[in-house]
Amino acid sequence: MQGAIDRFETEYKSIKKGWDLGAKAKWDEMIKMRIETTQPDGTRTMTDDEICAKVLGVKSGYIKGCGFGPRPAPLRVSHSSINEMSEKNKELQEQLQETQHLVGTQQQKIDAQNEVIQRLEEQAKKFEEFMANFSRQHPSS
Repeated sequence: MQGAIDRFETEYKSIKKGWDLGAKAKWDEMIKMRIETTQPDGTRTMTDDEICAKVLGVKSGYIKGCGFGPRPAPLRVSHSSINEMSEKNKELQEQLQETQHLVGTQQQKIDAQNEVIQRLEEQAKKFEEFMANFSRQHPSS
C-alpha cells in the first residue's frame, strides 16, 4: 500500500512528461520533511499523511493533491460490550468510594495520633522543666 507521498508522486509525475506544474517543488518539500522527521533508529515523528497535510493543506478531511485517503473503519460497539463497560464502571466507582472512605478513616487516625504526639511533647517539656527546677532546689552533694 502506497503512502500519501508516494500517491502524490504517482499522481503528479508522468514517465513521459515528468512532473506536473509546481508539484515537483511540493514533492521535494515533502521528501525533505520526511527525512527531517525520521529518527536515527528509523522511527518517524510524522506520518506521510501528516506531512502531506502540512505541505499541501487540509480542507474538510480532503488533503489537496492527495485526495481523501483511506477512511477509518467505523466504530462498532455491541450492547454486551456497553453492558460490560457499564458494569466495570460501577465496580470502579465502588472501589473509588471504598478507597476514599479508607483514606478518610486513615486521615482521622493520623490526626488523632498527631494530637497524642503533641500532648506527649508538651508533657515531656513540662517534665524537663520540673526536673531542672528540682535539681536547682536539691543540688546533689
